[in-house]
Amino acid sequence: MLTRLRSFFIIFFLFSLFGTFSSAYATDTKKILEYQKLAEVKKLWEERYWILLLHYSKTTFGNWVSEADSSSFFLSKEGRNNPKSELLSAIEAFMTPASPPSGDENWMHPSCKFPERKRWIQEKLSIPDQDFTEVDCSRFEKWFATLNPKGAKIIFASYYMNAPASIFGHTLLKLDSGDPNRKEILEYSVNYAANADPESTNAIVYSILGLFGGYPGTFSLFPYYVKIAEYNDIESRDLWEYELDLKEEEVKRMTRHLWELGAATFDYYFLDENCSYHLFSLIEVARPSLYLRDKAPFVIPGDTVKKYLEQAGLVKEIKYRPSLHSKIIQKLRKMNEEERDLYENVMKNANISLLTNKEPDPKIRTSFLSDTILDSFRYKKAEGNSPKEWDQTYKQLLLFRSKLPTDYDDSGYSPITQSPHIGHGSSALYNEVGTSNLGNFLGFGYRAAVHDLLNTDQGYIPNSSVDYFSLKARYYQDSKKLHLEEFHIIRMLSLTPYNSLGRSVSYFVDSGADSSVYEKNRNKEDRKLLEWQALLRPEDLSYTLYRLDEISRSEKYERVTNANLETTFGYSFQDEFSEGPKRFLFSAQAGAKVRYNGKYDTNAIVAPQIATYWIANFDIFKAVLSLHYYTFSVYGIPDDYKAQLGFRYAIHANHELRLEAKAQRNYNEASFSYVYQF
Repeated sequence: MLTRLRSFFIIFFLFSLFGTFSSAYATDTKKILEYQKLAEVKKLWEERYWILLLHYSKTTFGNWVSEADSSSFFLSKEGRNNPKSELLSAIEAFMTPASPPSGDENWMHPSCKFPERKRWIQEKLSIPDQDFTEVDCSRFEKWFATLNPKGAKIIFASYYMNAPASIFGHTLLKLDSGDPNRKEILEYSVNYAANADPESTNAIVYSILGLFGGYPGTFSLFPYYVKIAEYNDIESRDLWEYELDLKEEEVKRMTRHLWELGAATFDYYFLDENCSYHLFSLIEVARPSLYLRDKAPFVIPGDTVKKYLEQAGLVKEIKYRPSLHSKIIQKLRKMNEEERDLYENVMKNANISLLTNKEPDPKIRTSFLSDTILDSFRYKKAEGNSPKEWDQTYKQLLLFRSKLPTDYDDSGYSPITQSPHIGHGSSALYNEVGTSNLGNFLGFGYRAAVHDLLNTDQGYIPNSSVDYFSLKARYYQDSKKLHLEEFHIIRMLSLTPYNSLGRSVSYFVDSGADSSVYEKNRNKEDRKLLEWQALLRPEDLSYTLYRLDEISRSEKYERVTNANLETTFGYSFQDEFSEGPKRFLFSAQAGAKVRYNGKYDTNAIVAPQIATYWIANFDIFKAVLSLHYYTFSVYGIPDDYKAQLGFRYAIHANHELRLEAKAQRNYNEASFSYVYQF
């Protein structure tokens, strides 16, 4: 009897327990269905904020697709292409208990993994806290409390021509904390970048994969001082900080979404889906009314800074943070003649005794000079341009400096570079008319990015050019043909001055197509035959002379487009250390050129080349003279050359008039053009 009672009790207990679970499950399922139905009635998945949180965009055929490529970013299997399915799955996931898979220490419940999605859904559907499953999100909460976000800045790292990966500039986001005791450099910056190392990757492979989405892009978080050291000290890139006028709650929304992006990856494209594009996405989450992404066909970092400034009241302060190189230049420009002579003598061989043993001189500011030399030692070390023994010299000078008072004013320096938002647009349209020995022509051109040598230097690195996907085409009136004059996949020219601080090498790289004048072989062959005929058949001399005259009057030359690859290296010279604008620069370089065209006997020809540049810059006026000489004669082919002289008048940063002349073997031209940049 006792045994039967015990069995009955156990059965009753199990049924009760099952009934309790069953009832709770039914209740939770019912609530989930109710909230999903309410979401369907409200069509929440169509709201812009949901579209922004999931990074959806519409395809050409009107379908939704998320720019995020990692499946872990979605809670529905159809989530990447179906905002509705993702929304309904999110409601279910946030209200359902779940356990981590075995061995997955990084697993988080969806409520912890996607806190901003949960917050928004809760707000839109008025879901009480107790209807969500109870979870421990301490990892997220600790992370959020550490950041303590209150404000935000867009940081623009300027171009540095000796680092080709920086040719478009770079933007990152800095989060300002609400902690008044935290120094600015100890706060955090948000970086979005391709997951690739340009230093260890072949430059051509890096460029191709970057153009066609070969790298995954990811967000990462760094203390701001790490980025300052990377850009300011190691890469010699000036930083421009644009403080955004965002409300604290807007910054917090953006920060919660940043957590959600931690595990997401995106295809990285140099020209559109790059660092600046995804920062647009973050700022739009902070303030959805901005619509920043809709206004940029190409997303060049320098251009995106202008987009922030175009939004009324969005940018409230701009700050310049010079690189280590720029700081040294600033100090050198403030030195008197005695100080600069002493500086250059010390830096020749790191002989600091010239300074430390010097008798006091009222013309020499010892602390000022010591600081400049210390900065110069650090710069040369970062450039890998200092012997090992200089480390000990640096320490000795540091000790010497520690005993000196700071008796100079370390402020009032002018920026070495200019902020990108005052620069011209990076895309350009060229319209030209001209005349040549092959007839008059009309021309047009297009540049996807960024800057050519005749452009105004405001907002860009002076005396440099980067043409990315640019072309010029012409219609010659006499031949009635459209001719591709030039095409550049990428053309880079850096004329960094050589000086005692950094013996930077200037360089020129061009890949794409150029033009030359081809002397038709058919004419040459016919002429030779007729000349022989005149000797061998004097009775037909009158006809022979008629044919020779006809050939001489026929078109003798043809302008052809060649595949082209060339590079030069050398040095440039400019008075960089004196105060005032820098008007003139001269550069001399040497290198090689490869030209390919099926009309040449040898098809491909390779030649050494020498090149020089002379630049005169008077703000709205600029003149550039360049000379290139290609010694094709080493292969028995006539040498070629290209001499170009251009004058530019800037009506406005985005509107220019140009007068140019060019001479090549068998070809001369002069042209007038209008350039519109946007």
